[in-house]
Amino acid sequence: MDRQSFTYLKLIFVSFLGICSFANAQELVPNGAFNYSESCTPGSLASNFMVSPWMQWSGSPDYYHPCQVGALSMPNSFGGGGIPLFGEGYIGLHVYSTIFIGREFATVELIQPLSEDISYHAEFNVSMMDSALYATKNIGVLFTENLPPLNQSALLDLEAQMKYEGDEFLTDKEDWMKVEGSFTAQGGERFLTIGNFDTDEETDTLFVEGGGVFRPNQPDYWSFSYYYIDGVSVIPDSIYLGVNDFENEEVFDLYPNPTTETLTIETESKQQQELQLYDATGRLVLQQHLSTARQEIGVGYLPRGVYVAVLVKEGVITARRKVLLQ
Repeated sequence: MDRQSFTYLKLIFVSFLGICSFANAQELVPNGAFNYSESCTPGSLASNFMVSPWMQWSGSPDYYHPCQVGALSMPNSFGGGGIPLFGEGYIGLHVYSTIFIGREFATVELIQPLSEDISYHAEFNVSMMDSALYATKNIGVLFTENLPPLNQSALLDLEAQMKYEGDEFLTDKEDWMKVEGSFTAQGGERFLTIGNFDTDEETDTLFVEGGGVFRPNQPDYWSFSYYYIDGVSVIPDSIYLGVNDFENEEVFDLYPNPTTETLTIETESKQQQELQLYDATGRLVLQQHLSTARQEIGVGYLPRGVYVAVLVKEGVITARRKVLLQ
């Protein structure tokens, strides 16, 4: 599977997180698309409502959904709003402010704890609130074994394992910007918290023209940095690694992908090769000697989820593809 196809499939995973369990696919964030699982009508949710299983951990992060009251409804909310990147809703956080509480944090318990010395890929998407006057670069994800401290100053003493590392300020108000990175777990981390873990002195801000239009008589009201958050995901790096890491990658086709029962592999090389299939934890689950240029392999007995198919020639890995069993 090429990178574009895998990215598309991964986004499908995220958009359904509020409805389905993806333990087999190794997606570790429950409801990373911020879907509301019950039926509702516009205005039927309380203004301080936070969608399960997410928690308003410090400050009062907002949940935007068509069933929210007017100020937090979407696509038109009190600060401008917009449509979700995935699913039905999204959340919003103050990550820097001169007039409100300086920080807001949202927390969720992972589907399962992180494993020691395993590398994970974490990502989420942000869009700057239309009315906010300041953009920043300071936002990230903290992973902890226990619930993080409620005290904001204590939170600012903690170091997020994954932070935005870009050079540009996160200024886009029309589209979504991806924040992503990899880290190695110490083991046992069960909680994910999103926010700005840097002090005011450590936080860089940039004034952005066009903010504050919704309260023109209160010019200081929007003197903060605020972002909508959507598409939160944590998966092992073993299923996220790029497919073109090899200088002379072997050319081969693997189809259908996604599949349910069988995979067909076609290679150009006439040398003897082997196909290996690894699950998301890096465990080898299939080895198949390739005796012909085109070969069909049964995979229907394997659990549903994302796998890494590795092509091996003379003991050397020459190519890799992502495979989805559904």
